[in-house]
Amino acid sequence: QERALQVCDPNAKRKDCPAGCVWNSGCAYPTTSNPTKQPTNAPTPCACLGAPTQSPTTGPTPTTPSVTYVPGERTVSCDGGNLLLSTGLDCKKLTTSNQRVLLANGSLSTDSMHTRADGAAVIPHPTDGGWYYASNSEDSTGGVGTLRFDSNGDLVGYERTMDTTGWNCGGGRTPWNTWVSCEEDGSVGRCHEVDPHTGYFSQVNVVATGGNYESFAYDDQDPTAPSNTRYFVTEDSSDGALTRYTPHPDAYDTNSNYDILNSPNGVYEYLILNDNDMTFSWSTSLSAGRSSASAIFPRSEGIDVHDRILSFVAKRVQKLFTLDLELETWSVSSTASGAFDLEPDQLARVLGDGDILYFCEDGGDDCDIHGRDQTGNYFTIVEGIGYSTETTGLAFSPDAMFMYVAFQTDSNIYSFWRTDGLPFNGTVADTKYHSA
Repeated sequence: QERALQVCDPNAKRKDCPAGCVWNSGCAYPTTSNPTKQPTNAPTPCACLGAPTQSPTTGPTPTTPSVTYVPGERTVSCDGGNLLLSTGLDCKKLTTSNQRVLLANGSLSTDSMHTRADGAAVIPHPTDGGWYYASNSEDSTGGVGTLRFDSNGDLVGYERTMDTTGWNCGGGRTPWNTWVSCEEDGSVGRCHEVDPHTGYFSQVNVVATGGNYESFAYDDQDPTAPSNTRYFVTEDSSDGALTRYTPHPDAYDTNSNYDILNSPNGVYEYLILNDNDMTFSWSTSLSAGRSSASAIFPRSEGIDVHDRILSFVAKRVQKLFTLDLELETWSVSSTASGAFDLEPDQLARVLGDGDILYFCEDGGDDCDIHGRDQTGNYFTIVEGIGYSTETTGLAFSPDAMFMYVAFQTDSNIYSFWRTDGLPFNGTVADTKYHSA
């Protein structure tokens, strides 16, 4: 359908778009319109705050720009040819290790960017519509650094949020919007909760022993668990068990979310996959959990839970494991597909049209970002043709308008957006899948 168009003031922001309209690359459009082929009166466009009032002019009625994003059709060069993006994407490099971060107002951050950026998550700001991007440092000095974005997606701050840990690899967001950062540090590796809004951080009890811990996720729809919630942690070792942690019910009675993962007397259980009947169970025996991991899913990395479906990858065998937490059954598929020929690493999901699961890639030339749709077909969204490292830190802004990815060696974090002004979970023009 044709829609009337209102060109906004160049200084207008997404937040300026009034109710009933959608933001689209500096223009606002009515969400509904019923024009005829030759309307008597042009439909009234949505106005952006700050835009000058204009009298109607004669001429053809502008139409809504077409959807241009084609995930998998890599045609767009970015950052001097270091990246090759899908049609309809653009990007900007935000950070480089050991350099102060250039902010949207032209100033530089006080803190210098941390080294070897790794796992990350977007944490919404509690009041102003902005968000934080909490990023691990997989280095001996470790810790977490946080980029701060305002409600328009402009980068307005950076600071080191935690610096007393080492080899911080992956992690995950909690239900109350903090970041759990996992250390991949052998016998001393633990997990730590970080609140980028308050500056709080503390070691938490989601794992029972030291290890090479990787990623964290939660299931908040389990009717058998206190507050319906259990927590999961993967371990990047040849016999790294997948931990399920259930806090003691008293942990929810302190009136502080910080106590939920930090109270005593929680229960640790470990995943046992039964490949004879494709069922699974949980055991309190760590040795049994390690035996199952060694035999079936060595070196597990990224993990995601959505609607009682737990997905995780085991990079050594290049497999995606899918567990139905309600039926206690599981399935497995290969992640090796076309350009996705390296080891799978971290996972991220953006919900919407198509419900895509996104993958990072661990190490080697042309480290990329890949997607997998509900049919199991894969496509490559971003190709790191100028990098020989690993992609990591994949996360989306709360409104799904921005995707963030880090290329680890130089801590180059990029922001990506659709040039048609739609969110990543919006309609796409087409999808170019990997060849069978």
